[in-house]
Amino acid sequence: MNKAIKLPGRQQGASLVVVLILLLVMTLLGLAVLRGTLLEERMSANMYDRSLAFQQAESALREAEDKVRATVLANGNGWVIGVKCGNDPARGGLADIDDSKCGGMPASTFSGGAICASLTGDCWFNATDQLGAGNNSAGAPQYYVQYLGLRDSHDELGLGSSAGSVQYGGGGGGVVQEAMYRIFARSHDPANNSERAVVVLQANVVAK
Repeated sequence: MNKAIKLPGRQQGASLVVVLILLLVMTLLGLAVLRGTLLEERMSANMYDRSLAFQQAESALREAEDKVRATVLANGNGWVIGVKCGNDPARGGLADIDDSKCGGMPASTFSGGAICASLTGDCWFNATDQLGAGNNSAGAPQYYVQYLGLRDSHDELGLGSSAGSVQYGGGGGGVVQEAMYRIFARSHDPANNSERAVVVLQANVVAK
């Protein structure tokens, strides 16, 4: 009696196709993870750069505040430092200062700059670079000083803030007490290093 022998069916290559699909999926996942890692690295670098810029701008702001207070203490209230942005009928500032110049900002007092040519000129002055090139500094931080005018007891007490201020003696001026200044500070000159983060800070200073 003869028995028929059943031969195994032909291989169709299904396992190879499955392996190739899994390999493709793993490759795509790996690329996605790599892209996310690169993005996070760039974000961390940007945050680090901004942190350095903030520290530089803050150091320039503090240095400028000290310069303003020291200059006012030595020369008195009024337009003795900064770009003139407010009236000062009682004081003309230092010698040879007029509306076309920055008042009291010679290179001997503000290192890294000279008296700027006009009110619309470059009146930024270099502050001390606390980081230095060895600590990834983008350049020396800078500050800009504006003189806003004199503040007196009339302003402080708010005598001119009501409709009846003239009737109750608030129409005239008061005793001069202090000078007002506005300071801008930036982490570095963006014209010299445009690829780095720039932080700009502002502070109002009252000195007397």
